[in-house]
Amino acid sequence: MVSPDTEKPTQLAGSTQDGNNPEQHQSSHDDANLDKLAAADDDGGTLDEEDNKPVKQGSIIDYFRIFTYCDRWDALLYAASCICAMASGAALPLMTIVFGQFTTQFTDYSTDDGTTTSAQQFRANVNSFVLWYIYLFAAIFVVTYISSVTASLAAVRTVRNIRMVFLEKTLRQEVGHFDRHLSIGSISAQVTTNGTRINYGIAEKLTILVRAISMFISAFTVALIIQWKLALITMSVVPPIIAASVISIRFDVIMETRIVRYLSQAAALAQEALSSVKTIHAFWAHEQIIEGYDKYLSLAHEQGKRKRPNTSLGNAVFYFSMSGGTALAFWQGFRIVAPQLFFIASAASAASELFAIIDKESELDPLSPSGDRPSNCDGNVEIRDLTFAYPARRSVKVLKGLNLSVPAGKTTALVGASGCGKSTLVGLLERWYQPDSGAIFLDGKNLAEYNVKWLRTKMRLVQQEPVLYRGTVFENVAKGLVGDQLTLSSEQQLELVRNACKLSNAHDFIQNLPSGYHTQVGERGSMLSGGQKQRIVIARSILSDPKILLLDEATSALDPRAENIVQDALNKAALSRTTLVIAHKLSTIQAADQIAVIADGQVVEQGTYNELLNKNAHFARLVHAQGLGDTEQRSGNPNVEPVERVSEAIDTVEVENSAQKTTDTETMKEHGPDSVNYSLIRCFYIIFREQKDISWWLILLTIACIVGGGAFPAQAVLFARLIDVFTLVGDEARTRANFFALMYFIFAIANMLSYLVIGFAGTHVGHAIIHRYRTEIFRRMLNLDLSFFDRPENSTGALTSKLSLVPDALAELVSQNVFLILVCFVNIAGSCILAIAYGWKLGLVVVFTGIPILLGSGMARTKLEQKFERDTTERFAESAALATEAVTSIRTLASLTQEEQVCSEYRATLDRIAGQAKFTISLTSLGYALAQSLEFLLMALGFWYGARLIASGEYTINQFYVVFLAVLFGGQAAGQIFAFATSISRAKFGANYILWLRTLKATIGETVQNRERGPAGDGALVVDKVGFRYEQRETASVLDGIDLHIPSGSYVACVGPSGCGKSTLISLIERFYDPTSGSIRYGDTDIKSMSPRLYRNQISLVQQEPVLYEGSVRDNISLGFDNKPTDTEILEACRQANAHDFITSLPEGLNTLCGSKGLQFSGGQRQRIAIARAMIRKPRLLLLDEATSALDTHSERIVQQALDNAARSRTTIAVAHRLSTIQKADVIFVFADGKVVEKGTHEQLQALRGRYYGMCMAQALDKN
Repeated sequence: MVSPDTEKPTQLAGSTQDGNNPEQHQSSHDDANLDKLAAADDDGGTLDEEDNKPVKQGSIIDYFRIFTYCDRWDALLYAASCICAMASGAALPLMTIVFGQFTTQFTDYSTDDGTTTSAQQFRANVNSFVLWYIYLFAAIFVVTYISSVTASLAAVRTVRNIRMVFLEKTLRQEVGHFDRHLSIGSISAQVTTNGTRINYGIAEKLTILVRAISMFISAFTVALIIQWKLALITMSVVPPIIAASVISIRFDVIMETRIVRYLSQAAALAQEALSSVKTIHAFWAHEQIIEGYDKYLSLAHEQGKRKRPNTSLGNAVFYFSMSGGTALAFWQGFRIVAPQLFFIASAASAASELFAIIDKESELDPLSPSGDRPSNCDGNVEIRDLTFAYPARRSVKVLKGLNLSVPAGKTTALVGASGCGKSTLVGLLERWYQPDSGAIFLDGKNLAEYNVKWLRTKMRLVQQEPVLYRGTVFENVAKGLVGDQLTLSSEQQLELVRNACKLSNAHDFIQNLPSGYHTQVGERGSMLSGGQKQRIVIARSILSDPKILLLDEATSALDPRAENIVQDALNKAALSRTTLVIAHKLSTIQAADQIAVIADGQVVEQGTYNELLNKNAHFARLVHAQGLGDTEQRSGNPNVEPVERVSEAIDTVEVENSAQKTTDTETMKEHGPDSVNYSLIRCFYIIFREQKDISWWLILLTIACIVGGGAFPAQAVLFARLIDVFTLVGDEARTRANFFALMYFIFAIANMLSYLVIGFAGTHVGHAIIHRYRTEIFRRMLNLDLSFFDRPENSTGALTSKLSLVPDALAELVSQNVFLILVCFVNIAGSCILAIAYGWKLGLVVVFTGIPILLGSGMARTKLEQKFERDTTERFAESAALATEAVTSIRTLASLTQEEQVCSEYRATLDRIAGQAKFTISLTSLGYALAQSLEFLLMALGFWYGARLIASGEYTINQFYVVFLAVLFGGQAAGQIFAFATSISRAKFGANYILWLRTLKATIGETVQNRERGPAGDGALVVDKVGFRYEQRETASVLDGIDLHIPSGSYVACVGPSGCGKSTLISLIERFYDPTSGSIRYGDTDIKSMSPRLYRNQISLVQQEPVLYEGSVRDNISLGFDNKPTDTEILEACRQANAHDFITSLPEGLNTLCGSKGLQFSGGQRQRIAIARAMIRKPRLLLLDEATSALDTHSERIVQQALDNAARSRTTIAVAHRLSTIQKADVIFVFADGKVVEKGTHEQLQALRGRYYGMCMAQALDKN
């Protein structure tokens, strides 16, 4: 969250428990952990989150291991690719043989007086050699095309396999693994970003590397055959180059592994933030979250800076050795190798990250075939002396020798305070964790002896927060199918689903949805109300007719009417099944066969409802705490609607809202990313124009690129002059040879210096730019209006994927690569100018024949790559969203035994991507093959036409070679530019996405006009004729002419069925959205004219589902504060929220890490931390959206008392389903169909005997 802590912080010395020494650790806590991370890197490793042991670094072995995931077909493709790449690489050294024959012909002809060889004979000899170049062109084109296509196809398939294995191994891990390691990196970043890096390292870049190595070996083979002595002398450059290569790759892999790890941690933080953007906006925590994100990026940036000497020295050794060695093909081979080393290192480090999970053995593998699978299950559960502590907090025992018998076919209820171990027991029954001691027995056999998947199919879980997946209603319910049910036809499965939905009271409202059972539910069921989602979850749970039903707070978050419907469905579902119910609402468990009261990890009371009431002990006190003012019995009250009538009423409201939510999104105001499509040149002009802080680095790089690019035409002149030496004899020849040897040495020095600068400065600039834009993208996303996140294409998984892919795409080109491309452009320009200036006839013919074709084919390829990149990114966003959804709801997934199904869906998605890639790869490889082979056709043309000009006496040999070599180097440079075609297309996509984000302007944000304008006046809140429609469903109103007057310091409550507009009103008051009509005034000022920051600083929001972030308890409570509060202030807020005792009892107190999404704590504990976060702000306006729904009775009463006390000095608006929590409200507003239908005090509304009265009766407990 706020700080990228990856190891457990030290406990506050003497201050955590009593609040003394309040300033201690406030400023140094985050930096201390960052320093430890950096220190670990300095020592050659990074720290593992679980045990602080060094994590294995990536190595070249990881790169070669990638290919073990090839199947037989992939291996054949790679074999064909490598053979063709080797053949292509051998072409240049073979060309030198033909080139040597040409040189001999030209030299002999130039020294001949015309008596030996006539002009006609000379042209005929040249023509025969020209044919060899044409043959080489055709051969190179074919083998390069085959090599590129086969490698690219094999890479797509191999990466698909790795991604698939990675997700499967991830899902096979025990749930405890996610408690400890989910923060290491978001699943979308791991799968998408690292998968993409591997793909680049094993596709076309691999063929270029194989081609270069083949060129290297072939060059020396040819050299040794033709002149072994000279070849051996030239080979003196080999040892330093090989040494430099090995060291460079080794260092690069280590650095890249660290960079990838930090970026994965940043991605995990971003995923948490993007999935809870309402909380970020409510507490104005944008900068705090961005600061934590930026700290991870800074660590990655620092590792990037450490690569500068390695990159620059590697480049310098390569280019100095090559120029000094003067072995043309050898020099050319390593010039091709150098840029590919980055991709090899990047692929190795990315693979290392994935292999870390792939290699981890699961402690509780849900897909393991081991374990018993009995044919029958009675459902008799026996718990004996059970003790347990969560892996992340081994010193805190949650269960302490718990004993309990759960008879088969009976309903057993568990009650007790939050954190007493009730939900933990469910986790142990589901075998998410292993008990520390003791055991759970099913039908007399230890759970550990059963097959994990078989066990989970015999029980089903309904949790407090219903989890649905993207897809239709039918697809969500069908996830409960098991065994032979999966083999049934679609029609038969649909019939089973219908029957289950009828039992769960869901069938009627589903039928009224726009597409019935085929209606899309949205991400996490966002298109449905809470009651609808819960009933679909119940249908999913009973679909397989489980022997054991686990109900963990299944109705606590529902309004009274929805609760009645769902409770009725649960009562039906519990018939003839072993049912274990966890409940805070004791009205839901009166019919239980037995009730067990749990306290401090043990059963302290057990019996039936009446037996426990008669004891007048723990349970009786809980019951009496939940009664409402009116004690009339529900059964005798004629005004209370029966369940059937309630169901009809609530479904009418819910279906209307669901229909609104499922309308099309064509009315969205923002255009999609495709609406911005700037040219590549304009993109880079914009990006580099913004880099004023590194302008001197860019000037230095430009100079180095001019020198590096100018070296090629200069070499053409030098080589042409060198040819003349072979026409001389005696001392003159020796003197000239020494002179040109010195020139080559000077040339080598210049090359070395230019590439030294390019390597060092290019790496510096690249990492600086990527750091900047990665932060900018995250900042812009977080600051956009909530309506942006409502769009289906902007799901958490999709945005997290974009946040990883877009900066990486831009990094492809703004790092060293863009400057190597600039070198190529300088080379092309210089070579063409030199050729035309030295010999315009030959220069014009060759330049304007070959270069336009090369550039045209390259541009066509780039266009295709851009479209392919755009399409692939969207497809991978879908697969990333699927993977993210699976891992973030791992408990539900494990309970439903959906691991194989998710893997199957994921494979199908990847298979579609692989299939759709074939056509694009086939087309783009044509341009690449032409770019790599066309130089041979240019050479044929050059030699043919040059021979004619020499034979006619128009050109000298020197003039011909200058022009010819200049054009040759220019043509090679043009071909090399488009070897970067994939990088170019990805970078253009990344730049355009950033520029598109800049076009999106938040309508609810700080402006120059409102920056200093905050709330004023007495603090009264007036909601004046407010109507509201969501942008995505503008045809239907959620609120319709709402009028509320809330005096300063008053306590008002909003009640009503799900979907009636209560939470929407809270969102409008928070100014997450602006009203469609009417206005909201706070202190006589329209809130639209205020600064959202100043306005929200006066407000605190406690939501129904508490949101905590990775980081410490202290970090979470102080969320959004510019100046951190003291420990004394934090602990006081904890006391007000009844969180003080459990927080100070933790081993590390306020420094205790909450884990991803706060999963280290129970639901009630998370809610109390969230309430403390609200109270510490001392708000003038307190918004409570089901603030106590997750608390047990005892905690609820204490927290409610604290909230009641806090409400005396501030305006409080509470949305409540538990009506006992709002009896003391000054005014209660009853909502229905987007309108206020009743208002008054509790007593007034009771006397009215209307809707509110009926809701009270639905919640009243038996007072006998």
